[in-house]
Amino acid sequence: MAAAGAGGALMAWSAVAGNAGAAGRGAERSLPWVAAGALAACAVLLALAWQAVPGLPGLLGSRVGHLALGLTALLLVASLAAAWLHSRAGEVAAGARPAWRRGVAAALGALGLLVLLLALSIWRQPADALALVSWPFAWRYDPDLPVSPYTWSRLWLALAQSAVALGLLVAAVFLRRWQLALLAVAAALVLATSWPQPRLLLTEARDTSYQRSPLAFSDTNVLQGGRLYAQHCASCHGAAADGRGPLAAGLPVWPSVLGAALFDNRLEGELYWRLAHGGHASAGRTMPGPDAALRPDEIWQVLDFLRLHAYGTSGGAGMPAIPAPGVALTCWDGRASRLTGLRGLPVRVVAQAAGTPAEPQDPRLLTVALTRGRAGATDADCVAADPAAWDAYALAAGVPPDDLAGAQFLVDRRGWLRARLLPHAAPAWTSADDVCGPGGRMEASNARGLGEILLAMDRAPIAMTDLRRN
Repeated sequence: MAAAGAGGALMAWSAVAGNAGAAGRGAERSLPWVAAGALAACAVLLALAWQAVPGLPGLLGSRVGHLALGLTALLLVASLAAAWLHSRAGEVAAGARPAWRRGVAAALGALGLLVLLLALSIWRQPADALALVSWPFAWRYDPDLPVSPYTWSRLWLALAQSAVALGLLVAAVFLRRWQLALLAVAAALVLATSWPQPRLLLTEARDTSYQRSPLAFSDTNVLQGGRLYAQHCASCHGAAADGRGPLAAGLPVWPSVLGAALFDNRLEGELYWRLAHGGHASAGRTMPGPDAALRPDEIWQVLDFLRLHAYGTSGGAGMPAIPAPGVALTCWDGRASRLTGLRGLPVRVVAQAAGTPAEPQDPRLLTVALTRGRAGATDADCVAADPAAWDAYALAAGVPPDDLAGAQFLVDRRGWLRARLLPHAAPAWTSADDVCGPGGRMEASNARGLGEILLAMDRAPIAMTDLRRN
């Protein structure tokens, strides 16, 4: 039905454009409007593709982005050609005008509708199906890279010279006089442009730099990553990822600490590349362990384990935000079967041990009880009874599973871990993103403290585009 409707729309657009082209003087004004409509369709396509792939890396590195950019460039060239023909309308024989106008308008209309159909298909596709990116360049922009003011000034000067050269080139195409002079000046500007070296503005990139894990950030995958880490990596990097494994002293280079600093200003796709290619291949060194035997999904699982482990040991300080590990739930009202189904609502995750008093309900949020398979009397909204859920949140707390009872976590409406209250510590919520204030702490002994945290989470949300998995 959608294809039939699109075909009918294409015929209607072409017919209108053709009839307008045959309507004498009115046809002279119709062609620019068709070109403007086609360019508007390009704007819609680019906006949807930018959001879906997402951003500039996806446009440059994914097939959907390539198609969107290619069609946009084609329509732009076609619209410029139509505008140039329109400006030369007086030089065309009167009898030939309606024919070429009809042809150009129909071609632009067909391209515009093709772009709209592609935009519709992008809009209807799930985001995970569009976000696979293979970065085509050896460099990428890094906002944290220190760049000198002199390098920036050279870049802006080069861009200004290039923009002037492009303007002169367009003027030479449309003007009837001074074409050779304009082309000569444009060529001189291009030759005189001095671009700064890429390494002064950019950082090295890999083909996987902007790739993200296709796996759910769940208790199952995180714990499987922990088992793989113990089997393949702990002998060198240590069971606590502190670089003090039993084989560390015998290596020519001491193994690195795989803590919060590992994720600071590093794309997860580049971490994946390092692990897939021997860890230190970029520095001319390779790991002696069997990490090359890991499959792609296993590499992502190891990285997810390290990410949650680093959050547990550091409280999230010095590393990007992480989502709350997804766990299977039993909700009394049947509203969700997994934690990810509660997005849109603030959630408190509470580790309840058998025989301990349950945390009192709070109407401002939903309460999820971790019970380690020994669910007792609880008035929580949902229960996660799987022992894997308990062990995953013990990693997030940075404590052994036997010491988790009493720990609490706050998850915001978008699924991010925002604050935690650990057992056997001061009664204060802590957060690495100032949700609990500049000191990262807020007393949790009264309802007002929790209410302030909930308000702060809503006032300072984390971008949803960063939450890569459901």
